[in-house]
Amino acid sequence: MPIKDFVLHGAQDIVENGWAHEQLHVSVNNGWYEFAKFWDDLPVDPYVQPSHRTRRYRRLGRLLGRSQGDVKTLPVEPFYQATDVNRVYGGQVRKFAPITPEAHENTNFQATIAHDLSFISRASGIDSDWLITVHMIRVTADGEATSAPAPEGRHSDGHDYVAIHLVGRQNCIGGVSRVFRKGENEPLFEHTMVNPMETIVLDDRAMEHEVTPIGPEGATTATRDMLIIDFERA
Repeated sequence: MPIKDFVLHGAQDIVENGWAHEQLHVSVNNGWYEFAKFWDDLPVDPYVQPSHRTRRYRRLGRLLGRSQGDVKTLPVEPFYQATDVNRVYGGQVRKFAPITPEAHENTNFQATIAHDLSFISRASGIDSDWLITVHMIRVTADGEATSAPAPEGRHSDGHDYVAIHLVGRQNCIGGVSRVFRKGENEPLFEHTMVNPMETIVLDDRAMEHEVTPIGPEGATTATRDMLIIDFERA
């Protein structure tokens, strides 16, 4: 199985620091390429405007994670964030294309969900079911233009916990991730994720994060593919 570790060792980091940075072990083989290829089939995010300096593609999925580890796929509903959480897209009821059944059934997709559910359950220290929102996102840039993965800048997502997984990046410069404690100016962590399934997990109630714009390295298009998974107590 391409993703071999189902539980990160950083749950204590979440408890003590509010964030963790880990690397899920990946075997880059045909199974992994099959998983990563789902990002080639993401429709354009219709809510991104030219003034946002972003070219973004995405799908969305909803799951219910049971405390005993079972996961149930839920119907996709419109996605909403309050204006005090997202100053660019907050207040909008956004409707995204659903994650395909083929992606839901993929071994790597299921292993990542299982890993994150176990990790968040340990980090939270509570026996709870979790509402899980899954975002498959691709951001691209070419020419002299840069593209902002998160046009809202420094932000929290309005959930309990957030797992941010890099699926891949090609011909890409920039994309530096920064983690802040709410109310503080200096980042606690600043790093460019470059390896498949490199991961940052955040206690979204206590932390904020941002990503710097990406640009192309050379004449080819820059691509940054992310799997972002939000957790809220059910």
